Parts: sequence; C-alpha cells; structure tokens
Amino acid sequence: MQNKNLNPYKSAFYLSIVYFIFATIWIVLSDYSIILMIEHLDEITMLQTYKGIFFVFVTTVILFFVTYKFFYTMRLQYNKNLEYLMKKQKLRESLKDSHEELSKYDTLLNMIINNSPDAIYAKDRDGRYILFNDAAAKMVNLDAQNILGKGDEVIFTSEDAEKIKAEDKEIVQNGKIIKKDERHILTGGIEKVFSTTKGALIDKQKRIFGTFAISRDITEHKEHERFLIETKDKFYKLSHQDKVTSLPNRLHISEFLINKCSQHISFSLILLDLDEFKIVNDSYGHRFGDKLLIEISKVLKKVFDSTAFIARMGGDEFGIVVDLNDKKEIEILMQKLYNEFNNPFIIDLIDVYITASSGICIYPDDAKTMLEMYQAADAAMYNAKKTTQNSYSFYDLQFKKDAVYYAETVSNLKQAIEKGEFELYFQPQNNAQTGTIVGMEVLLRWNHKGKMIPPDLFMPVAEKSGLIVEIGNFALRKGFKTAKKWHDEKIAKGRVSINISARQLTHLDFINTLKSMLQESGCEASWIELEITESSVLENPDLVINLLQKIKALGFYISMDDFGTGYSSLSYLKNLPIDKLKIDRSFIMNIREQPKNQIIVKTIIFLAKELGIDILAEGVETEEEHSFLLENKIDSIQGYYYSKPLPLNKVEILLQA
Repeated sequence: MQNKNLNPYKSAFYLSIVYFIFATIWIVLSDYSIILMIEHLDEITMLQTYKGIFFVFVTTVILFFVTYKFFYTMRLQYNKNLEYLMKKQKLRESLKDSHEELSKYDTLLNMIINNSPDAIYAKDRDGRYILFNDAAAKMVNLDAQNILGKGDEVIFTSEDAEKIKAEDKEIVQNGKIIKKDERHILTGGIEKVFSTTKGALIDKQKRIFGTFAISRDITEHKEHERFLIETKDKFYKLSHQDKVTSLPNRLHISEFLINKCSQHISFSLILLDLDEFKIVNDSYGHRFGDKLLIEISKVLKKVFDSTAFIARMGGDEFGIVVDLNDKKEIEILMQKLYNEFNNPFIIDLIDVYITASSGICIYPDDAKTMLEMYQAADAAMYNAKKTTQNSYSFYDLQFKKDAVYYAETVSNLKQAIEKGEFELYFQPQNNAQTGTIVGMEVLLRWNHKGKMIPPDLFMPVAEKSGLIVEIGNFALRKGFKTAKKWHDEKIAKGRVSINISARQLTHLDFINTLKSMLQESGCEASWIELEITESSVLENPDLVINLLQKIKALGFYISMDDFGTGYSSLSYLKNLPIDKLKIDRSFIMNIREQPKNQIIVKTIIFLAKELGIDILAEGVETEEEHSFLLENKIDSIQGYYYSKPLPLNKVEILLQA
C-alpha cells in the first residue's frame, strides 16, 4: 500500500541531491584536511590522487551495491513479470480452451434442444420466455424469435394464458414438478392437446428464477385414442345391445349374471317368454312383431324400477334381474306385470292381445352360477307354459328332478335305438257300417327292461331331443317291410298308417328318405298312409303344404291326426292335399253327454264329406259312442270298441282270421 504513493522522479532527484551533497562535502573536507596535514605539494597531489581513487572505489562499491540491488530487484520484478505473463498466457490459453469447450457444449446443448422432438421452453419469474426451441415453435406454428421475451398471450387465447400464468405462479411458489395432459386453444383458434412436464428453474443458491417445461403435441394421439374408444364402444354396443329394443342382449345379461353371482348377494332372475308370438309374426309380418317387442320392452321398464337389469334374450324372450329374494315381493311385481298384459298393445292402430309365461329363479337358493340360473329359470318358465298361458312359476326342486328324468330318458332312448328295443304294435281301423278291417295304424312301443312303455311317456322327450327323427325312421322302415310282408302273404287289409312327427316331416331330405325306404323294402307307396298332426301344419303351413304335395305325388295316402285340437287349420284345409281326417278322441269320449262335442263332430263329418275327404273317429270305446258315429255316417272307427293295439304276431292272426 506504501508503494502506491511512491514518485520515481522525486525519489531519483532526492537521491542525486544527497549524493551531490555528500560528494561535495567529501571533496571539500578531504582537500582541506590534506592541506592542513601535508605541507609538501607533491605529497598533497599524491594523497589527492589516492583520495580520488578511494572515493571512486567507495562510490564504485556503493554503486555496485546500489546497482546490484537495483538489478536484483529488476530481476525479481522481471521474473515476477515473466511468471505473471506466463501465468497470464496460460490463463488465456486456459480461458481460450474453456471458451472453446463451453462453446462446444453450448453448440451441443443448442443442437440437442433444437433437434429434440419435444417442445422445450423456459420462462423467467415474470412469465417471459427465455428459451423456446424449434419443436416448440413448430408445435404452435410461430417463430421462436418472435416469442422470446414475451408471455403466453402471444401463443394462447387470453383465457388459456391466464390459466397457464396461474399454474406457473404455483410452480414458482412450491417448486414442484407436475406432469399432465392439457388442452389449450392457440391464438389462431386451433385446439391442441399437450402432454407437459413442468418444473421450477433453481440456481446454485437454490433460488427459483423461473420455470421450465417439456411438452409433446398429442392431439392426433388423443384423436386416435378417442376414435378407438368410440369404435370400442360401438362394437361393445353392437355385441351387447339388442338392435330392435335397444335393451341389453343375451351376452350382456350373461356377463352381468356372472358378475352378480361373484358378489354372493341374493337376487332373482326372471325369464319371460311371449306365448304364440310366432302367430303375430306370421299374421302381420316381422316389422309389426318388432314394434310389439319394443312396446313390451317399454312395459318392462315401466313395471321394474331402474335398479332392474332388463335384457332381450333373443326372439320373444326377455330376461330381468331384480335385487329381490322375497317371493311375496316378486309376486307383487309379477302381478303388476301381468295386469299390463291384460291390456291390448296398440301397434299401427291394431289392438294386439298377447300373453307371456315367466320362470323365476332365486340366487343362491335355486342356483349358484349363471348357467344354472338360466337352466332353473327356463325350467320354471316351461312349467308355467305347461300350467296355463299368461302365468309365472317359481323354480322348484321337482323341476330339477324332471330335468334329470329328461336327461336319463334321452340317454336311455339313445341306447334303445342302438339295442333295438323299439317294437311296432298295430291297432285296426274298422269300417263303421260293416265292422271289417280297412287299415292298421302303427303304434310304437318301447320294451325297456322287460316293461312295455307307451309312446305318450317317451315321445315328448324324443320330440324335444330330436331323437324323434331316428325313431320315426325306424317306424317307417319297419312299417314298410311289414306292409310288403302282408301283401306278399295276401293278408293285407287296407293301408298301414304310420305317424310322422313335425320335426321328421320338415327334416332335411325327408322325401329322399321315403324314396330310399320304398326301394329298400319293396313296398308300394299306395299301401302306406302317412299321418300328420294338425299342429305340424300350423308351425309352417306353406312349407308343409309343399312337402305334402311332393309326398302325395309319390303315391302315399295322407291323413291328418288329432283334427279339431288346433284352431286355425280350417283356413288351410282347402289347400292341404289330404285324404282323411281323424277326429280326436277328446271330442268322441262320452259324446252322448256332450252336446257341444256332438255339434263339433257333426260339423267335422259334414265338412269332410263336402270336401271329399274320408273321416275316421279315434278312441271309440263304448256302444254309445259307436252308435252316435254310425248315425252321423262316419266312414271308419278306431279304438278299443273293436280292438286294442296288438303286437305283430297277434295282429297277423287277426288279419288271417
């Protein structure tokens, strides 16, 4: 600090003055002393010479030390300066290297930031942009240079800019990093969705000086995602919703039941099936039927509250899941429902009366899985249909026993077909006037474990299971062979009548089956009478009429069994290619005591004769029944009055007699 005020000029001047004074004093004093001490001039001259040499020596020594000190100091200073310069040079080189390194890293950083596919930007505490990379500029369709130093209002609408500003303020306050999807509207009116990560900018002193963000434009991704969700919803709706009623479909209610069963909470399943809905479709068309289904779905929604799950199972069947397990509460609902069915449904200004049968299953008392619930409710519904139309039935354990019986019977029937346990019995058909045999009806019997089982016990199971086709073909084949045998033995009396079930009649390739059996057996079609039921005609009149015409063309005689038990066959009777009508036993039994039945039977006999059709009465057992039919000119009679069904050996004895 002292050297700071040192003046080199003054210091040199003062030093020169001191030297001048000292030299002058030395010269004057030394000369004066010599003069005083020495008298001889030669000695004085010599001493002055020595004095001069001594002075030069002393000053030389002094000069040496002074110059030594000076040069030493100068050398030290030079070394210091040299060292300083070297350090400075090194520092410059170091700074240059550092600058180049920094420049390289800065270039690399800028390259990374600007080549990043994500938008990277930063703002100061006041919300002004201090960094805005190329991806960010591209994302908002603006020039980055026009954004730096400005706020969000140059990019977004004022409303969105305020939201972003508030969010940035919160980040600055709490220093947290947030990640979210955000939807914003740009100043040009374009709406975009960004996936953004935001956080605070913090310096070495841990002071927050702004915010940063990394964003990605996910607008297209979100649109694609929305499209996939909409497509998924659409396909889910298509696969889980009924097209006609817009109710959930069978798949949907099945999934719902599986979920309900997994919760182990008691509830009930109601299966509702419309009675005779096919007649509505056949009479008015499927579009009319669809409108009726829609009206029924409205009634179901009206009766059952919003907690109920209502579905159209398919066809004319509906399923309802209710969170009830008390039978009395369910009965109240069912009564309310059936009160609605007592009123007509108005479709296209037409009053349509229709009934329904329902089966009810309660979880977990009746069933514990979705499949078991379907089976139980279906069994209960079938029981309701058997009892009476427009009614409901709760599941009963007996239904399961019936189902077991059904399964066992089907299994036994299959074995019976394989083992040949079926036999043909024959019941004569007699001329009403003469009593002579004019035909034989084939009746099937099942010899199961030594017991002869009548058809009314196993035929419904065979019909339902589809085994009726195979069993019916056995009866046809055996009947054809028997007819051929009787004709060969010349004991045949009229035609052999064989029953044809509805499923057998409409089975694929039935006509070719008949042709094949005729050729195989050698039997002639004119020897055979094929019996169809009235109900089989009603199921599909046009198809049946077409098939019967083909059968008739082969030479077969055709009769209609159980006539009068249906209610609409009269409209088809004129078109049916039939040769005989068989009056059902229900009209013949105790006919003398049934005036209405007398009128029906008389009408049928008259109608048949007017149409040129033979008429036969079934199930005649008493003289009263026989005499009444004889009085009304019935053509032929079948029943215990003449003979019960007989096995082959006994009926052949009868024919021979």
